[in-house]
Amino acid sequence: MRHIILKSKKKVFGNLTGRNLSAFKGNGIDFREIREYIYGEDAKKIDWKISAKFQKPFVKEFNEEKELNIIICLLSSGTLHFGSTKLKTELIEEIVALLGFSAVKFDNKVSLIIYEQKSIVHTKPTKTQKGVISIVDKVHNYDFLGKKYDFDFINYLNKFRKSIVFIISDFYKYPKITLKHETYLIWIRDKFEENPIPFGEIDLIDPVSLKEIHTTLNTSSVKNFTQILKEKDNEFIKYLKKEKIPFVKIYTNEDPFYKLTELLK
Repeated sequence: MRHIILKSKKKVFGNLTGRNLSAFKGNGIDFREIREYIYGEDAKKIDWKISAKFQKPFVKEFNEEKELNIIICLLSSGTLHFGSTKLKTELIEEIVALLGFSAVKFDNKVSLIIYEQKSIVHTKPTKTQKGVISIVDKVHNYDFLGKKYDFDFINYLNKFRKSIVFIISDFYKYPKITLKHETYLIWIRDKFEENPIPFGEIDLIDPVSLKEIHTTLNTSSVKNFTQILKEKDNEFIKYLKKEKIPFVKIYTNEDPFYKLTELLK
């Protein structure tokens, strides 16, 4: 984990500063009140619809909200405990570190939710590098085996005030994402999952049910599996594009920094 922390901090705070995650730079505004226009003010501030109603000029006042609230939501599943190059969970640690350090760099709050069907880990929002390290440590020490998520995480997330939300999973099952938040989806996969090699007869352990499985991975079964997975993934991609939900797929053999930069620029 130390290596992940140091590498992520270097990328966020080091020589690549100019290419940091731009979604964290914007300021929000919070409506405060409507008041009468004061002579000499910028006429662009006048709300003409309200002014027409009252037959005199009015302006809307806003509080500038510089601090953004960032929520990283990791959907827990035993399938994340896999990797041919490195574990998907290791890639997730790096992604969480990059998002966390980028958030606090711009003086924003960041928190982590690890959502599992039977229990939920939710850290307190932090604006410090020490807090981000603690968040990454939560992911590092979390046991994903035997875990699964349900789609009630949507209702759980919608309880919070409007935020920037990153949902991380390998999405072997996916929900209809009806969130009030500004939402980004980070899709984690390993190349071997999408293009497995025929091994013949093999004993496996289901990472979700933890049951032993004896199966045969021959050319025919592998071809059938990859075809079904491709169709499901394409269906998900079609849905995300229709709903205009930004997403990126990151493989375990890739550098997540550049993929995240492209997602958020």
